[in-house]
Amino acid sequence: MGLQVAQTARVFDVKTVQEVQARLRALLVMELSLRLEEAQRRLPTSCVYNHRQVLDVRREVQGEPNAGFNRIDRQGLPVLNEVGLCMFGAESLTEWPGNICDEVVDAQRCPMFQSVHTKEKVFSEFKAQLQDADWLKINLPEVASLLWVLGDTSANHHLPWWLRLWYWVLRFRVEPVCPRRLEDYVQE
Repeated sequence: MGLQVAQTARVFDVKTVQEVQARLRALLVMELSLRLEEAQRRLPTSCVYNHRQVLDVRREVQGEPNAGFNRIDRQGLPVLNEVGLCMFGAESLTEWPGNICDEVVDAQRCPMFQSVHTKEKVFSEFKAQLQDADWLKINLPEVASLLWVLGDTSANHHLPWWLRLWYWVLRFRVEPVCPRRLEDYVQE
């Protein structure tokens, strides 16, 4: 008695080169849009005046144990005790208010906020990362796979013409969520 093997017909949905390129373009558009969205958010860490200052790291302070020293979080990673300081006007220490800018709402209301991100910086960083095959494999594996299918090494030239045009005319501006007057921040 012979072993009977049931043969099943496997149907593969083979995509055309144009469909693969369209998917690649869609992924690149989505990634660039996310980056531009993130760059336009008003976050304390996105301000040119924000300085992350590490808090006291001494084991003891005047003979007393420092409660904030050597803490770990739930994953076992060390907790860095730091605070965001607004360095606007810090050239003159007698007039510098030393404001703490640690929360999102602080950055959203601040009239002195200047983003560290520029449209040109975001786009040039994006283009440079698209040239790096190792970076693509780690951070955008689907793009790397599609490039492999196409037999290509760089995703740079796969940006659609309309995206490049849209990016060129894009108005890159970080709007305050809760606008306040400059007089509320300046002490006389």
